[in-house]
Amino acid sequence: MDFKELRQSIEKYDSIVIFRHAHPDGDALGSQLGLYYFLKDNYPLKAIYVYANEYFDKFKYGEKVCDEILKKSLGIVLDTANRERIDDSGYQNCKYLIKIDHHIDVDSFGNENYVIDKASSCAEVLCSILLSADFKDLKISKDCAYYLYAGILSDTQRFTIPTTTAKTLEYASFLAKKDIDIYELNCRLFDIDYKTFKFSAKLRLKTEFSQGLAYVILNSEDLENWGVEASEARNHVSELGHVKDFKIWALFTETSKGLYAASLRSIKDIAINKIATKYGGGGHVNACGIKDLKLEDVHDLIHDLKSLINA
Repeated sequence: MDFKELRQSIEKYDSIVIFRHAHPDGDALGSQLGLYYFLKDNYPLKAIYVYANEYFDKFKYGEKVCDEILKKSLGIVLDTANRERIDDSGYQNCKYLIKIDHHIDVDSFGNENYVIDKASSCAEVLCSILLSADFKDLKISKDCAYYLYAGILSDTQRFTIPTTTAKTLEYASFLAKKDIDIYELNCRLFDIDYKTFKFSAKLRLKTEFSQGLAYVILNSEDLENWGVEASEARNHVSELGHVKDFKIWALFTETSKGLYAASLRSIKDIAINKIATKYGGGGHVNACGIKDLKLEDVHDLIHDLKSLINA
């Protein structure tokens, strides 16, 4: 992929605002901050903003940017497949928009779009860009490397899921050579507090298992009793993974609207993205999300997932 036009666009604007998706995770923020430091290090005279409406609890960083600034800025949206998922609608006010992502390209909302859907993470896509011939004369600092490594580490679940490739590890090795503190970063991203430890135990006890499918349905009463938000609970879908008997695992949480959101995961050999699309969701081949499901939709989806396993 050629990135010459991307560099030209970056160098054209004196003000750049970097966006991420709603309910941000480690890759969304790692990519955002990695790109922020790359731009600050190489273009110190430019005004660079990290836009945030919601926060990721591991890296509480970002700010709102006023319309006056947005209207003269280049907007770069990271790790976001479709415009509805962008954290806040401020991106619409940008003078020019670039999309950089690793999800299946269902919505080419940017004036320029750079999507590598085989990449493990948006941070890996950024590595592809920043280490390409079009950017090779620019530096990648320790701060930039730290956050890009965080993005890769987050979305690969510490290099354990099928999207991890030799190229992923090659980029991670390059970043690690910047003398980042890998131990500290792992602790920061994956160590949990006692409350979360107890929640994980309850989640496992509530898991239903049938025909290769493991799933948990948490209604608003469960969430209130356990003291967790719906979005926070869904981040723990990985707690259901790494069990040999589980082919697909799913976590459903009731939202404030009385509807359910779903986080779905599967083993490498079972693609779940088409079923997610059927129910209005999307994502990767083996990792998807769906929102605004009625309870009957949840049960229909469970049936479809079991049928997929047994096909």
